[in-house]
Amino acid sequence: MPLRVAGEAVIGGAMKIRALTACLGFALFLPACRKPAEVTVDEERPLTMRDEQVKLDATSNDRFQAPGGATSNPFLAGKVPEGWLEMPGNQFRLLNYRFGSGGEVAVGLSSGGLTDNVNRWLRQFDKDPVTDGDVAKLEKGAVVGIEGVWVAAEGDYMPGMGQSARPKQALYGLVAQDAGRVITVKMTGPAEEVAAQKEALKVFVAALRRRE
Repeated sequence: MPLRVAGEAVIGGAMKIRALTACLGFALFLPACRKPAEVTVDEERPLTMRDEQVKLDATSNDRFQAPGGATSNPFLAGKVPEGWLEMPGNQFRLLNYRFGSGGEVAVGLSSGGLTDNVNRWLRQFDKDPVTDGDVAKLEKGAVVGIEGVWVAAEGDYMPGMGQSARPKQALYGLVAQDAGRVITVKMTGPAEEVAAQKEALKVFVAALRRRE
């Protein structure tokens, strides 16, 4: 008789353990059956160059300009003179080149008037300002179909931005006013190197075109 009672207790305990195990397993299974909560993403970020499709035949201008290049850089170089090294552009240098030991060529857009921009260049060489009448007498030129004037200066060049003055430098460039904006094509560098590149700059300016 005691053995029968003991056997019933053992059997009852085993049944309780199996029941608890089954309940615990069911409880653990419930979260896996629940439908995952929906997540709504309402954050945005601007597109970067990483989002652009890679162009296998792109020039360095295409690679380094900001996305939406047709808006940020309206110009394309039709002919780059031999010996000019194409550099990355930025908001101030839409097209950017180097040559020789320290020569630079930059295509840009500026605000203000024709005379204001001519005098801005001349001030960098510590030259006296000119008047509208003086500007009208300068050598005429054209870029992307817009008439402008050629500007030249020599001496100590003060590029600004905290940089020291550079002696024996020269400037040669074209300034043209176009519908409230001023197109500038500026070449600076050692005087002898600038003199040697004047004709090449004119060829470059003549071939410059607008991006379609």
